[in-house]
Amino acid sequence: MAQYPIRLDDDARFMRVVGWFFLAITLSAFVQSYFVPLARGEFVAVNEWMHPHAVVSFIFAALFIAQPWLVLKRNWRWHRYFGWALGAMVVGSVITGVAVQFAMWPTVQEDTQNRIPASFRLFQLLPTLAGFFVAAVLLRKRQDWHWRLMFHAAYAPMGTALGRFVRILDLPEGGGPVLSGLLLVGLIVFALSDKIRYGRVHAANWIGLAVYIATGPLALWIAGTVWYTQLSLGPNAP
Repeated sequence: MAQYPIRLDDDARFMRVVGWFFLAITLSAFVQSYFVPLARGEFVAVNEWMHPHAVVSFIFAALFIAQPWLVLKRNWRWHRYFGWALGAMVVGSVITGVAVQFAMWPTVQEDTQNRIPASFRLFQLLPTLAGFFVAAVLLRKRQDWHWRLMFHAAYAPMGTALGRFVRILDLPEGGGPVLSGLLLVGLIVFALSDKIRYGRVHAANWIGLAVYIATGPLALWIAGTVWYTQLSLGPNAP
C-alpha cells in the first residue's frame, strides 16, 4: 500500500480552522448557562469542581488552537511543551469532569436529563478524549496519524457542548441518542474532508468512527443497568 500523503502546512492550517470552530461551538453552548451568569455574579456552581473543570477545558482549547500555529512556525520545541501541557489538561478534564458529575448525584428516576447524558459523558466522551490523546502521543512520529488522532481527542468535549443544545429540546432519554447522532455526523464530515483533500479516508478516521459508533450504544445500555441506576440514584433507587 502506498504511503499516505503528508501535507504538513495544509494539515496545520486545516486543524487551526477546526480548533477555532470547536472553540466557537463551546463558547456559544455555554454563554447563557455559564458565562453570562458568571459575569453577573449570579452563577451557582454545583460544587467546587465546576470552575476548575471549565478552566482546564478552555486551556485545552487554547493549546489545541496554538499547536497548528507552532507547526507552521516549525517550532517543535514549544510544540512538544504544549503537547505535554495538553496531556495535563486531559488528565485534569477527566478528573474534574467525573467529580462534577458525581456531585450532581444522587438524583431521581425521572431526572433523565441528568442520568442518561451522564452515562455518555462518563463512558463515551471522557474515555475517548483520554484514549485518543494517548494514541496521538504514542504515534507522534507518524504525522498523518498524530494530528487525526488529536482531532478525535479534541472532538470528544464537543459532546458536552452539543449536549447543552440538545438539552434545551427536552428529548426522550435525555437526548443521548440524538447527541450520539450529532457526534457521528461531525465525524462523517471529517472523514469526507479526507476523501476530498486526499482522495481516500485515513485509517485513523475509520477507527474514530468505529469507536464512537461502539461507545454510543454502550453508554446508553449502561444507563439502563441496575448498578448504574443505583449509582446515580443512591438512596432514591427503587
